[in-house]
Amino acid sequence: MYKNTNQEVRDWINKGICGFLPFYHEDGGNYTKLIFLHNPPMIVEKRICTVLMRFAGFFLKDLRLIRQKAREITGQRSLNPLPINHNMILVPFKIRKPIGRDDGAMGYFFSDSIDDVREDGDGVRVFLRDGQHYRILETLSTARHHMGFAHQIYFHLLRNGVGDDTCYDSCKEPMGTYNSVYDQPATKGDMALVFKNIGKLAHILDKLQK
Repeated sequence: MYKNTNQEVRDWINKGICGFLPFYHEDGGNYTKLIFLHNPPMIVEKRICTVLMRFAGFFLKDLRLIRQKAREITGQRSLNPLPINHNMILVPFKIRKPIGRDDGAMGYFFSDSIDDVREDGDGVRVFLRDGQHYRILETLSTARHHMGFAHQIYFHLLRNGVGDDTCYDSCKEPMGTYNSVYDQPATKGDMALVFKNIGKLAHILDKLQK
């Protein structure tokens, strides 16, 4: 099971995953829409909380501990960005009005995939680097606060040397669960992922220098 999940998440990353949105399907399912840079979206027939847990697990992180770490950094009790690792910070935005009590209203975009957040016609929209844009149910002020907290978390992790994950061990899953998956030689897909992450970090540094 873990091996299949691992490969599935690796495929998402290789396609340019940049967001997770809650989605009501016409069949009545409460699913997750995956957003990609330069690729069409994909529907996963799982709730967004389950998909986020799987994604964090790929990086050996516990989502509950990630949320806890984010609270410690921002001082905000809820709706914090989720730092999966030092260059993958998921920014929350209200995407829909949930029908059921626990259906979930929040979607997430990676901070480095966001080009702008601004008012546009029928409300506030998140604009991605490849030209995609998504309407959010937030005021512009609230949306900018979410972005500000993402920057705060990023700089906190940068100052504390999280680039090598040394200060982020407290968010890691127990290794026993995943050893059989990760104790393997690097594949071409793994190397592609490394180069992709280097490119994302270069983009962040370029934006910070402007």
